[in-house]
Amino acid sequence: MKVSRDQITGAVIVTLGIFVFAMISTFKVPFTASYPGPKALPGLAAVGFVICGAGIFLEGCKNKDQKTFLIKEGWIKLIINIAAIALYILAMQFIGFFISTPIYLYCLSTWYAKGYVTKPVSRIIFSAAMTLVIFLAYQVAFGYQLPMGIFG
Repeated sequence: MKVSRDQITGAVIVTLGIFVFAMISTFKVPFTASYPGPKALPGLAAVGFVICGAGIFLEGCKNKDQKTFLIKEGWIKLIINIAAIALYILAMQFIGFFISTPIYLYCLSTWYAKGYVTKPVSRIIFSAAMTLVIFLAYQVAFGYQLPMGIFG
């Protein structure tokens, strides 16, 4: 039996959703309608991961005509992505959200823009705008404090 890329991807996403459920179940803050607490957003994401991952997995079961998944170059890109996320998380703890996020988003959009002609100015605007949107969502809408690093 040949396992398709969609089956692997779907299974990983479902596993990630279950992992998030397990992690938020350790939170001691009660989940109420008046104050959903820190469980609400990760719990919603976990439900989405499980549902979407199951859908991707089932689509992979139907469609068997797929190319080979993650050849050597694909594994290298995957490792670089994971390392970039880990570096971003560490940077956010030390230099804060407002410095690390635009830099991370700029680097990420530059790396994924390969093959497309984009101006650095448009990537800078994108990075700054997304940083502002993320800040507004977390700080203002949800009331969560973002890491300020050495400046906080």
